[in-house]
Amino acid sequence: MVKCEISWQLLAMYLVALVVPVLCGLVLCDPSVVYKMKNIDCLGVAPFSANPVCYIKPLNWNKAVAHMDVDLLKPLHNISVHIQIFKRDYSNQYQPFLVDVIVNLCDILSRRSFMPFGVIFMKIASRFSNFNHSCPFAGHLIARGAYVDESYVPISPLGLYKVNITIMENYPAKRPDHAGGFVWYVQAMTPVIRKKQKN
Repeated sequence: MVKCEISWQLLAMYLVALVVPVLCGLVLCDPSVVYKMKNIDCLGVAPFSANPVCYIKPLNWNKAVAHMDVDLLKPLHNISVHIQIFKRDYSNQYQPFLVDVIVNLCDILSRRSFMPFGVIFMKIASRFSNFNHSCPFAGHLIARGAYVDESYVPISPLGLYKVNITIMENYPAKRPDHAGGFVWYVQAMTPVIRKKQKN
């Protein structure tokens, strides 16, 4: 019979070797991939929405934020969002990339649904906009300083992406009403680290 003895120092060393990289990747260190917004398009559709205004404000080499405004002409009671992600390929064309889902935001806001992409969308939306209460929605909707937070999104291959968001009312009726939408153009990139200047 062989007796195994492991010293506490050795055990502590193994734990540190396993835990530190995980903590570094989650909270302590800079992210390995950042998602910088490159452009944005907004679309209002009568009779539900009007006066869409969207623009990007660059903050630094790694980050740009979106500011968005839209007026709802009719209240939205049963909101669904069609989320599609496309990745630009070597021929400069955007091809479908992994995500093509429709989520009911009213169900997510009332905690009747926990679809992952819907939860991610709502975390980002509620953090930067007044789109943070239960249905229905009416009046003026705003978003200020919105960006894709890498802590919410799995690491993706580097490149250019198009995130197409279509907002619908009364889905899954035979003919759901298209209420508007927006498109985010995002670059997945390694962070740019500026060298400190010597005095």
